[in-house]
Amino acid sequence: MLNFYTIIAFVTAGVALVTGLINLFIGLSKNGEKVDLVFGLMSLTMFVFFMFPPAGFILLDKAPYSPLIDIKRIFNNAFVALFPWFVISYTGYGKKIVAYLIDALVVVYYLLMALTETDSQKPLWVYLVLVTHALMVVFGFYAGFLQIRNGEKKKGQWFLFAMAVYAVVYILTFINQVGDNYFGRMMGTKLFFPINLFPLAFMLIMGIRLRASITEKYQLEKILHWRDMQWNSVVQNMQLLIVELDNEARIVYLNPYAIEALGYHSLTELKGKNWFDIFSPKEEIEKRKSVYTDAIQEKKMLHWKSNIATKKDAELIFNWTNVFVYDERSQIKGTMSIGLNVTDEENAFKEIKHLKIELEKENLDLKNYPLPEGNEPGIIGKSEAILYAIQKAKQVATTNAAVLLEGETGVGKELFANLIHKHSYRSDKPFVKVNCAALPPELIESELFGHEKGSFTGALQARKGRFELANGGTIFLDEIGELPLSLQSKLLRVLQSGEFERIGGQETIKVDVRLISATNKNLLFEVNTSHFREDLYYRLNVFPVTIPALRNRKEDIPLLVNHFVKKFSDEHRKQIENISKADLVRLTEYPWPGNIRELINVIERSIISSKDNTLRLERIDSITGTTVSSFSIEEVERAHILKVLKESNWKINGQDGAAVKLGLNPNTLRSRLKKLNISRSDN
Repeated sequence: MLNFYTIIAFVTAGVALVTGLINLFIGLSKNGEKVDLVFGLMSLTMFVFFMFPPAGFILLDKAPYSPLIDIKRIFNNAFVALFPWFVISYTGYGKKIVAYLIDALVVVYYLLMALTETDSQKPLWVYLVLVTHALMVVFGFYAGFLQIRNGEKKKGQWFLFAMAVYAVVYILTFINQVGDNYFGRMMGTKLFFPINLFPLAFMLIMGIRLRASITEKYQLEKILHWRDMQWNSVVQNMQLLIVELDNEARIVYLNPYAIEALGYHSLTELKGKNWFDIFSPKEEIEKRKSVYTDAIQEKKMLHWKSNIATKKDAELIFNWTNVFVYDERSQIKGTMSIGLNVTDEENAFKEIKHLKIELEKENLDLKNYPLPEGNEPGIIGKSEAILYAIQKAKQVATTNAAVLLEGETGVGKELFANLIHKHSYRSDKPFVKVNCAALPPELIESELFGHEKGSFTGALQARKGRFELANGGTIFLDEIGELPLSLQSKLLRVLQSGEFERIGGQETIKVDVRLISATNKNLLFEVNTSHFREDLYYRLNVFPVTIPALRNRKEDIPLLVNHFVKKFSDEHRKQIENISKADLVRLTEYPWPGNIRELINVIERSIISSKDNTLRLERIDSITGTTVSSFSIEEVERAHILKVLKESNWKINGQDGAAVKLGLNPNTLRSRLKKLNISRSDN
């Protein structure tokens, strides 16, 4: 038994010495961590424990204990006292109060042991040792499980494995020390503690894990070093100002682009100097220093735009993004700022703003936009798009063909129906209009084809339908796409044979009617999705006329504005004669999702709110919620740039290019074209 203990003691002492020296050296080094230092101290305490004295321990371990035994156990107890602190430093979890409690128990049971005068079957200090180690096992398992639960799975698994070994040897020790048991009989004494074998297993398991952590840390440092090299390469070559300042705003670092842009040759010319003293306008120096100091103290870094003066007295404007720089103690040691040169853009904005102000000052006489001669009543415009639609409508008007008017809501399809009827040979006959979308589905059939008395509840007398009323003339079915499928077959019959029956009637009625229909839907799509009869579609679509949206005939907007201003001025007893050039540009550039109907509403509201003879635009209510009064500078800028590009035949570079006329760098102009989504398709 003595030989077995001696062998174990020497092996454990050797492992403890090597492990302790290695970890103590790493813990005391610059890149070491607290866990290495604690583990190194624990290992060295076990080295002394197992080597002092290496033999005869069991024979000497009888009360009253010799000074050698007391000194030896001091180091054993030091290992136990350091263990909870290792748990906390390794896992990052566990309460320090528990560590203090364990250390207090260690001191108490050591004093009881040292003061024991005679051996007894169950000395009190033995029970305190068992309680202390039980508390350590529970404490260790708790911290290990928390470590795994919070994402450190690999580290936690190694630690829990070590704690499992601890639990096993603790159970063996407990069995050996309490009552008559196998281990007591096998060892021949109750002074043997299997738990003293735990340090050997613990040092092997955790020593391997800590060295693996060092390897992982080294590999991570290599990766970080490689990434730092990549980052430094990016910083050195990016076309942005990179500025690092300390807490006193002294220059720590400038990237090469910043040094060159600011008019200097090397960092040594600027390093250590106050940034604001050199690059701020004189009247702004103290204010900017104060803002910087407040940001550091309040730990709230701002993003701002500022102008700086270069060495050559040129003033540049930068947008700054700022972050704090921290030291190894997580204390703010300065700032890192990235600056984007926006000087050209800011100058362009100033020019556009000036242009906007000038446009607001310039009023235009609405009389300069008279209506063209020969315009059809209500149809205002001289653009190719509207003139082509008028020409097609007049072309089909003199025939008896069915006409399908297509176009978005609010483009004026009813006006074109009027035009076709007016120029037809039926112009002196009835012209009946029906809005299919405005009638409930159950009433449309009665509205179109009539009903007999008593044919349904409420039919108190016979009534002619719209087709009978339009006999000999023209019927206009607006929103034909809303006609229910159940009625489409009956309408098809009327178109094919001119015959139908009233609801509840037996008599077949013959009519001679010319049909004009209108829709804002894609009827062919409705056919393909089985919402509209294909045969009816081809009967209606004999001669289609597409009425252009207002955004596709912008040159007509001044004429329309003049027409509706005059109309509503008379109605509301106002004398509106002028409009600002800026407002006319805004009206022209607005996309008008509601088309002419929306324009009419805007003009009427504006006339009502205008207080002098100049039209003051009110807001535009549309599905987008955009308002005329809040037209952005970008919209004015876009219109101005488009105008100059057209005048320059879309040439950007050169003396006669748009860039020179706008006073911009060609690259800046190209950037603005991209941002404002301007292309030659806008021509």
